[in-house]
Amino acid sequence: MTLQDIAEYACETTGDISSDALSYAKKAIRLKYATLYDAHNWREAMRTVEGLPLDATLNGGFFLPYDAEEVVFCSLSYDQHFYTRLEYRERDWIERAAPTSASLPGLIPWFYRAENLAWPVIPAGPVTFTTANASPFAVYIAGRDNSDLPISERFILQGTPPASGSTYLPFSITTVNSYKLITDLSKEITSVPLTVQTAAQTLVLSPGITESVYTQIILYPPPAAPAWVRIQVKLKPDPLSDDMSVPRISHIWDALISFTVGALWDRLQQISKAQAKNADGMEHVKAAVNLEKNQAEFRQQVMPTIYDRGDYLYGQVAITSANPFGG
Repeated sequence: MTLQDIAEYACETTGDISSDALSYAKKAIRLKYATLYDAHNWREAMRTVEGLPLDATLNGGFFLPYDAEEVVFCSLSYDQHFYTRLEYRERDWIERAAPTSASLPGLIPWFYRAENLAWPVIPAGPVTFTTANASPFAVYIAGRDNSDLPISERFILQGTPPASGSTYLPFSITTVNSYKLITDLSKEITSVPLTVQTAAQTLVLSPGITESVYTQIILYPPPAAPAWVRIQVKLKPDPLSDDMSVPRISHIWDALISFTVGALWDRLQQISKAQAKNADGMEHVKAAVNLEKNQAEFRQQVMPTIYDRGDYLYGQVAITSANPFGG
């Protein structure tokens, strides 16, 4: 089912088929879909990325692909053939358990999640925005300069009006500041994509995307270069920016319909009907989760657990290209 199908069905159910109700229904679908998407590790939301190189400038770190937000597992390789599974640890745990591990390269590292950034290159430098959007829209960028002081800028952008015809021409503007880190990069919904460019990276933000967020992962202690990782990631929720967009998670369409009808009843001040439809939606969510667990490829697995104790650092073994399994 498409976004338009779900919205129209929900509006017809409540009897309000006005354009305002249809627009409200689409907004409710997008918001609730993002919530349901994050509530469970849906198999349809997973992707495996092979042979992702570590960035030497990030000192053992790497950024997930733009459309990914969480790590399911992470493995390390020095030859892109043999991979060793890494363990996740919070950075505070690493600091207390192995404060000198950075001085011992070659050990099997842990990995932890670091600060989210809006740009996957450090330093970013000046940033150029290019658009051919016919109507003006706002763009906001914030971060830190080379002295680690906070900086930010805000622009109102619009394409260049054509001398003839109706197609607007691209217009570009470059930031006054040079950014070491970009922590925020957002825009309003547009009709055409926005191109964001630095000396080392170009990103195209589609019309329905309003922000840029990159998940940063750090391996500690930093492995020797060159090295690669294999990761399985959970993708970000699809934005459903077009009426023809189809939700990636197919098992929750019934739940989306129920929650959208409930939101429309709530808009009409029909509180009891809204509560009933929301209750139906929760039952559909439970059914969707059970459906995944009852598929043929789903199998409960018992993994042995080794409890953390003693000296965490010196009990580790080295992982090298000649000893890829760390044994």
